[in-house]
Amino acid sequence: MSVCVLVAYAKDNVDKATVGLTLANAALANGEPVSVIFASEGVRLAVRGYADDMNNGEPFKPVKQLLGELTRGGAELNVCTPCMKKRGITESAITPGMRFIAGPDVIRILKATDRSIQL
Repeated sequence: MSVCVLVAYAKDNVDKATVGLTLANAALANGEPVSVIFASEGVRLAVRGYADDMNNGEPFKPVKQLLGELTRGGAELNVCTPCMKKRGITESAITPGMRFIAGPDVIRILKATDRSIQL
């Protein structure tokens, strides 16, 4: 079963951002293929260094650690380019390894996955 997690929050709601990334890591740990889509404010999580100080506290891991585990675990990490542009974020600011996507790509990813979670 493949899983897509759409993360639409960053420092504006650290709890939702953390839970989304935690669930994505849980799916990876279960051997599921995982796609993460960073959209709306969530695109800020794709910016190099942005999440370095984000920590929702125990029992959760810091956001930087969660992102690293997703990368090392082979999750497909996608960032919404229209959402970036709205916030003045350039592609050069994004962590290497992220895929740049737009609306049609989001629909394609969601259609291709068995389960989706939006936070």
